[in-house]
Amino acid sequence: MPSELELSLLLQSTLTKAGFVKARAALQAAVADALQGILRSRRDSFPGIYIVGSYSEGWGNSLTKADGRTDAESDIDVMKLFQGRLYHIRGSCQCCDRKEKELVDCKDGHIRIGGFATNPAKASSGTPLRPAVDEVDACRVCCYPPIAPLLPHRISSSNISPSVLNTLQGELSKSPCHVVHAAPPRQAGKQLRVSTTFLEKLLLRGLSTLQGQLFVTLKYLVK
Repeated sequence: MPSELELSLLLQSTLTKAGFVKARAALQAAVADALQGILRSRRDSFPGIYIVGSYSEGWGNSLTKADGRTDAESDIDVMKLFQGRLYHIRGSCQCCDRKEKELVDCKDGHIRIGGFATNPAKASSGTPLRPAVDEVDACRVCCYPPIAPLLPHRISSSNISPSVLNTLQGELSKSPCHVVHAAPPRQAGKQLRVSTTFLEKLLLRGLSTLQGQLFVTLKYLVK
């Protein structure tokens, strides 16, 4: 019977042969960026369109092989970030011109505000020539709430490399924080979830081949 080490090496070899390597993940990410640019140009240069999720992150859009194709059970997530509406998180907002009534409470990554559809995503089924697409609407938030891995007392003992941590901290001020229509059980339509998709994308695009293979394996086991 093979040892755990032998099985581990066999799994790593199989994943590598299937294309799960950093170079291909980087190519997948570049393709996603190009597709994002095409979508923006076809929609009157609307800058609020983003390709997000596993297709953009480079890892996990397919759990069988990394050849640029999207799994039949997966899709391409397209987010439309609407301009105009802006939420301000109580305790985190540093805006000078906001009013007290514009502040919202944030707890466990969700802001409490009602009156929204419980399932607003617009899904389109895939075909042999085109993968499935999931369009999601999002609204801006003026800033991110505290992100646990980036808190000062966590950084000193973090296993994330200092260069990646610095990049993530810079992303907090550069990327548009936003909320999407997702809520905990029995809270649908009453809360919106603060999305960290841009931070997640940055982190996943920085994975090494071995880290990416571990991520794909864990995603396969969970999914």
